[in-house]
Amino acid sequence: MDFHLLGPLEVLDDGVPVPLGGVIRRGALAHLLIHANSVVATSSLLATLWPGDTPLTARKMLQNAVRDLRRTLACEPGSQGGAVLVTDAPGYRLRVDPDAVDLLRFRQAVERGQAEIAAGAHESAARVLREALGLWRGAPLADLVEDGFAWPELSAWENSRLNALEDLFEAELACGRHHAVLGELHSVAAAEPTRERLICQLMLALYRCGRQTEALAAYRHFRVELVDRFGLEPTPGMQQLERAILAHAPELDPPRHTGPVEVTPVPGPGAEPVREAPPQARAGLTAVGGRASRPRRFNEFTVEHKQVSLVWARYGLEGHGHDPASVQDALREAEWVVREESARFGGTMAQADGPVFSVLFGHPETSEDDAARAVRAAFAIRDRSTGRGTGPAALGADPAGLHVVVVTGDAYLLSRPGEGDTAPRVMGEAADRCFRLLALAPQGQVRVCEVTRRASEPDIAYHVGPEPPDGWEAVRVRRQRHGTHGQNGAHGTEPLRAAGPREWRPAAAAEDLAAHPAAVTAVVR
Repeated sequence: MDFHLLGPLEVLDDGVPVPLGGVIRRGALAHLLIHANSVVATSSLLATLWPGDTPLTARKMLQNAVRDLRRTLACEPGSQGGAVLVTDAPGYRLRVDPDAVDLLRFRQAVERGQAEIAAGAHESAARVLREALGLWRGAPLADLVEDGFAWPELSAWENSRLNALEDLFEAELACGRHHAVLGELHSVAAAEPTRERLICQLMLALYRCGRQTEALAAYRHFRVELVDRFGLEPTPGMQQLERAILAHAPELDPPRHTGPVEVTPVPGPGAEPVREAPPQARAGLTAVGGRASRPRRFNEFTVEHKQVSLVWARYGLEGHGHDPASVQDALREAEWVVREESARFGGTMAQADGPVFSVLFGHPETSEDDAARAVRAAFAIRDRSTGRGTGPAALGADPAGLHVVVVTGDAYLLSRPGEGDTAPRVMGEAADRCFRLLALAPQGQVRVCEVTRRASEPDIAYHVGPEPPDGWEAVRVRRQRHGTHGQNGAHGTEPLRAAGPREWRPAAAAEDLAAHPAAVTAVVR
């Protein structure tokens, strides 16, 4: 027989599921399997199955459950079988082959994988760890959790799974497969935003894929999360990694002995195999004006260098224990507010990155009032999101959970030919300044950089005084230009592009600009 704990409780007899009966019987079996081959006291079983007030008939109910389990598993003492449930004072012992329990197989495989990493055998370690993680079928003992059991062992198992994932990513990165694991890293990091080792691995993978700006963004998002939730700063090791990325340190370069490799992702909702692209198929760049050009096999990117204004809004989730479905609903609604207000002021909404939303002004055409319209849009987003706006679908959220900044500066806009309705990817000085300002901006206010303030001051009033390190605070609109709030575009003549709802995704998509590091570095510079 095989016993599965890494998911809903399951017992298989030659591959056929064995009916286990009611919740008391399943709970008793699960607890005995957790402590397989060890004596479990009757008092411990009673406290586990009835964590509150133990009924007077609890001991008799437990004895009946043990008797039924012996019949179900055909493991009466003295019988021939893979598991034997015996009475052993002061309770019971389930004798079972460790290879028959997925939890024990997982632990053994993880230990082998960690030993392989310590020995420098990263290829073997990656294979062993993927096999170990493949044993997981979902949340451990999900059916019993649904029935109200909340055992501390389950949290420890989940932490072991995350540790094994980090070991796997370490092995894959050591093998040079940063392109192949980037999608998985994004997904896991989005679900676990405060695991420092995981974020460091994501930063390294992004940097090796030629995405230095996004690697630094991951660091800044992590730092903001750490400061906001715990009042802590990243460790010296993580800060050193950020400095190494800024300096293009040679020790961050990937190993050169890799070739095309197929990597099977760890099972998850909707997971599909990811294949590492060969070097000649990796993303290339075609720069406007002949600055740089390198052929690309599929979908070349066009790079445009210009001045733009960016609005970035970050929605913080106050407190803990949020339901994932309600979080996604709230962020989807927040995205709709940002999309609607950005279109009303003539901006273009870019792809959402977790709780951070970006709006671009100055694309496709640059206007002298880009900065002023960007600040107006920031006011509207802030007011709508905090319930002070007059438009529909105001979120009514606490303003303490919202940070909004506006930055004007030089940027590189990366877009694919033929995708005129899709917002370009923004890189360069303006995006970097947004990251820095958003990390410092006070909650519930609209903060702007010095360039934005100078460009928009005829229209926007600001607090008087020396330039603060967290940006100028925009106070109010001085006057309203004709056509800005109507159904027309920014200049009151051209209709706005329609903006409809789309499915919000909590992390950047796996398909990305997998550019050669040197090429992207040259463009960003």
